[in-house]
Amino acid sequence: MNLERLAAEYRARGYSELLAEARVCQDIILKAISEGSLNRNVTIKGGVVMRSITGDVRRATRDIDFDFIRYSIDEVSIRSFIDKLNCLDGISIQISGLIKELSQQEYRGKRIWVVIGDDNGNSFKSKIDLGVHTKMNVKQDEYCFDVCLDNDGASLLMNSKEQIFTEKLRALLRFGTFTAG
Repeated sequence: MNLERLAAEYRARGYSELLAEARVCQDIILKAISEGSLNRNVTIKGGVVMRSITGDVRRATRDIDFDFIRYSIDEVSIRSFIDKLNCLDGISIQISGLIKELSQQEYRGKRIWVVIGDDNGNSFKSKIDLGVHTKMNVKQDEYCFDVCLDNDGASLLMNSKEQIFTEKLRALLRFGTFTAG
């Protein structure tokens, strides 16, 4: 697998340089989660879901957001989770730097940076924001994300469209148009 070649394919589809690299990283992370043993312990949310649902390059985002389901976000658990993402041939995923505590309004979570590398010496850096899914009564939808790695995609859990809409509407009402993506 060649990260630069995959990014070039996304640039040809209209992604900027930065967003093409971000999309490749997101695709690799999604595929690794779907192939790994913790695939039912993660729900994907945020801009990656919005871009995937709409198919709109303008909805592209530079990070990936997800929540753990019945899985801790302490540092040991996060490091173990990232280690388990190293299940794709020719790809390595490593944490870069410190795991940062996030505390934004009502959201509590962690931010990590990962470096994704291939066997050709190419590497891209990507940001992951993760939290804990606390609303167990809200059913998650099964969704197949289109990823650059194969024709099978990555079948994962995601927040329902109704939940996504409600959270975005709530943020707009609370913070106005300053809320990102």
